[in-house]
Amino acid sequence: MASDLAGLKAGIIGGDRRELEVATVFHGLGAEVRAVCLPWPDDATFAANRLEDVLAWADLLLAPVGGVDKFGQVSYTIVEGQEPPRLTSDTLRHVPPGTPLFIGQATTGLRQICAEQGIRLVEFRETDEFAWRNAVPTAEGAIEMALRLTDHTLHGSRCLVLGFGRSGSVLARTLHGLGARVEVLARDGVDLARSYAMDVSAQSLSDLRSAVADADVVFNTIPVVVLREDVLQRMRRGAVIVDIASAPGGTDFAAARRLGLQAHLAPGLPGITAPRTAGRIVADTVLSLLRDM
Repeated sequence: MASDLAGLKAGIIGGDRRELEVATVFHGLGAEVRAVCLPWPDDATFAANRLEDVLAWADLLLAPVGGVDKFGQVSYTIVEGQEPPRLTSDTLRHVPPGTPLFIGQATTGLRQICAEQGIRLVEFRETDEFAWRNAVPTAEGAIEMALRLTDHTLHGSRCLVLGFGRSGSVLARTLHGLGARVEVLARDGVDLARSYAMDVSAQSLSDLRSAVADADVVFNTIPVVVLREDVLQRMRRGAVIVDIASAPGGTDFAAARRLGLQAHLAPGLPGITAPRTAGRIVADTVLSLLRDM
């Protein structure tokens, strides 16, 4: 394998099996890799003990796709016996100025800390290169979840897809290929035209209250609450909601529970259903961004 990263010191800060795959790819390309708080196999090839040591040592830092919460804790990090790493003004003071920190999406607080401390923050989750490729394992994961939650095939089922961005368009196309009766609901007239060009039925999101009445599965990709209680009341009791929008999602989950509906928020699906593929997408995206820096 080509040694594109020969001599580079890559530090990985928490995550799940996606980041473990990134570590493997980077190591194969010649980088020296150290990581904290990853779910390791028996041979912990890349494991480091202290976050501060990794931050001070690395030429490049990678945090998870899901970013951090308002307290700086990185997402998807569940390692028994270890405290989840936090990216705060205190921990990031160990990072040499100018070091690039790659992260899916940062908070306002993290952006401010990096600006103050001279850290080169690179957010990649909304880049086209990452988002379009990541939409494929996201769609497959959403479909897999729907199949587990229903007692019928998706073929022939009426499936609504709310939103027609990257994830929504890939999801609608995949469901259409499975023989589902797909209907897209979106606000943008261009999105409605695109769904028409894909031979997928579409209507305005303003018609949502009537559209949900006979839906078998509703897939939401819109990151604001569109499935409100007045909408949920129109759904039949056997219907399923799979919400893949960014947390907290676009569903009133409390209302769904009161109404006896199956409604599930499903963040980070690629890391659950296809971590190897999803990890390689992250690695390829970071490598592409590095080449352009």
